[in-house]
Amino acid sequence: MLSSPFISGHFFRGTLIAEVGLFVVGAYYVLVWRNLRKSSETPVSLDAPSRPEGHPWPELRHLQRGVFSSVFLFMLAGAADTGNDWLFRLVGALMGFCAAIAFAMFGVGSVALWNLWKELVRQLKRAKIGLLLVSSPLAVLWLGLGLGVVVMFGMVVEKMEKLAPFWQILLNVWLHGLIWLSIVTTFYSLWKGRSHAALILRLILLVSFSTIMVGALIFSYWWIIRQTTLLLVLFLSAIGALNIVFYSRRVRLTALKNNLLKPPEAI
Repeated sequence: MLSSPFISGHFFRGTLIAEVGLFVVGAYYVLVWRNLRKSSETPVSLDAPSRPEGHPWPELRHLQRGVFSSVFLFMLAGAADTGNDWLFRLVGALMGFCAAIAFAMFGVGSVALWNLWKELVRQLKRAKIGLLLVSSPLAVLWLGLGLGVVVMFGMVVEKMEKLAPFWQILLNVWLHGLIWLSIVTTFYSLWKGRSHAALILRLILLVSFSTIMVGALIFSYWWIIRQTTLLLVLFLSAIGALNIVFYSRRVRLTALKNNLLKPPEAI
């Protein structure tokens, strides 16, 4: 069993900790989900005290506890199978912490990408196919112009390396601010645009970003599994996925609902 490709004897304790942690975190979120469902079904009395201003809603508190426990399990699993020296255990714990941060970044990015796809699909269903096909060359032209601007900024940065150090520092600050301002303005205008060309361009960019994220995710899992073992990675991924699902289905939706239910004078 220990020599199988699913679990290695070198990572037996870490795999066991991740397995136990998966059951603990899973049971925690099941209880939390039931309690939140019961509280949402309970009628609210008008005499009930309101939540203090700035106090986080229950979903956020539960997510914070779940994330803290999950990060601790990542670090514990990373340090479990290292050497007996405290320095090796510290390095293993830091590697587990880095793995938790990386999974959180991929998870939140995947949730954001999924919601962008949902919004884009709704817009594509309302659009006319003929106008989309006609606007495709214009979208490709705008994409080429955007790539050309990026290349131009790169050439300017390369030319700036030949200047004096004082002018390099001064122009670098100005140029980096201009680049980020251009990127933010472009994406904001693109996503707020209602033309068919903007719709096609959003589709091209989402397909590109999704391909990059999926490729990076596949490569990351392939590399991590080769360095550790399959079951350890699967258990830790399941622990992280529980937090991402709770964030997507409870915390994020509750935050959107609270913002939408604010009175006009509070906005």
